[in-house]
Amino acid sequence: MTETPPETPWTVRLARADELPALERIEREAGARFAEIPALADLPDVMTPAGALPVALGREQVWVAVAGDELVGFAYADLLDDAVHLEELDVLPAWGRRGIGAALVDAVVADARGRGLLAVTLTTFRDVPWNAPYYARLGFRVLPEGEMGAGLAALLDHEERRGLPRALRVAMRREVRV
Repeated sequence: MTETPPETPWTVRLARADELPALERIEREAGARFAEIPALADLPDVMTPAGALPVALGREQVWVAVAGDELVGFAYADLLDDAVHLEELDVLPAWGRRGIGAALVDAVVADARGRGLLAVTLTTFRDVPWNAPYYARLGFRVLPEGEMGAGLAALLDHEERRGLPRALRVAMRREVRV
């Protein structure tokens, strides 16, 4: 990929089926940043499960950020407990710090609002700067165990079985005005 000038315009829209194969590359490139964090360097590479994106696409819950003809980021969501759950958010590192991640989160929030749901939830790393602290700046708050729905608590347990230590993870929630 060639370096794209910062002024290159980008947009966020729903993904198309033919774009789904390209999202794995974005996820891998964005995920490589975790290897730079000593506490996370030895964790397993946890990718989006095979088949999850086509199902989410069928619910119209996969969004892409596009600059020209290039996909530069994506988000996908699911329905969990009483909320839209942000399963994955990735932006190519070369495209970071341009508001693309926030725009993708806005698309997920709009989806929750359109479905009449009152919140967006997610799970993420507690201390990684572009994880929980970033989402807190976007209006998410850490949920104590007692405030989690059964689905969200089960998801954290599932993530731990996949190799993501629960002690490093948090569940977060952002209320949505319908």
